[in-house]
Amino acid sequence: MKKSYYYICLLVLCITSLAGCAKEEKDKDTDAVKVVYNMDTGFLEAEGVSYQIDDKNAAVTGHCDLDIENLNIPDKINYENKDYPVTKIISSAFESDLSIVNFTVGSNIVEIEDSAFYSCDTLETVDLNNSVQRIGADAFGSCYNLKEVKGVGALASISEHAFSNCYSLEYFFVSKTIESMGTEVFSDCEALKECKLEEGLSFIGQGMFTNCTNLTDIKLPQSITTINEEAFWGCSSITDIELPEDLVVIGDRAFYDTEIKTLKLPEGITSIKFDMLDGIADLESITVPSSKEDVYKEQFKEYGIDIKVY
Repeated sequence: MKKSYYYICLLVLCITSLAGCAKEEKDKDTDAVKVVYNMDTGFLEAEGVSYQIDDKNAAVTGHCDLDIENLNIPDKINYENKDYPVTKIISSAFESDLSIVNFTVGSNIVEIEDSAFYSCDTLETVDLNNSVQRIGADAFGSCYNLKEVKGVGALASISEHAFSNCYSLEYFFVSKTIESMGTEVFSDCEALKECKLEEGLSFIGQGMFTNCTNLTDIKLPQSITTINEEAFWGCSSITDIELPEDLVVIGDRAFYDTEIKTLKLPEGITSIKFDMLDGIADLESITVPSSKEDVYKEQFKEYGIDIKVY
């Protein structure tokens, strides 16, 4: 009888413990950072970060603590017993900050607006948590020490100069989810050696890699149909590039000031730009489909290069 009673008590204890763990996990899932209203600033504040809210969501407006080294944006904040998902970081929120080293967004952030981290000289790592869909103009521009950007799998739109002048950035992954891109997104990223373009991406943006002088590892996915003008302007370390078979458009001066010596132009190119080959000083020959030999010879006769056919 005593043994049965012992086992019953043990069973009850286990059930209670499991229930407690489940409750604790549930509470953890619903945790939100509690904020307080600062009458002097007019913003909600917590853990050194300031926010504003509307009826449903919250946005990060900046900081109230100028000494934040690790900036971690929460999934949501709580004000007057109501939770607000934190969905964006407003324009110029942390512009010219000189303390942030590491930045991680919460899982609800979908947008980082213009110049949000512009000229944050100490910023080294950024984790977009595969939630950010839109990055505004100059959002991370002139972050001279930015070395790593990860969690970019949800990006759909990157505006002009979003990462320009990030002199320390060595690698970037461009997801196939990208639908729109402003000009010169990576301009003057002098240390950028490799940019992995995911299969499914359809275009290279205008001036996308302007003056990325160390870019050598670039493989164009077969899904690319458009290389916009000046896309690889000043990429002086590129000596060879294989163009996708389904490529339709190569913009003017797309390979200006590269070290490319030979080019094979795919059959599918329908837009032959007059200045397509402009600025490729070391170009010795191009190989073109036999069906368009006469067109190419006429178009590029001033370049004085050998035109071969296949």
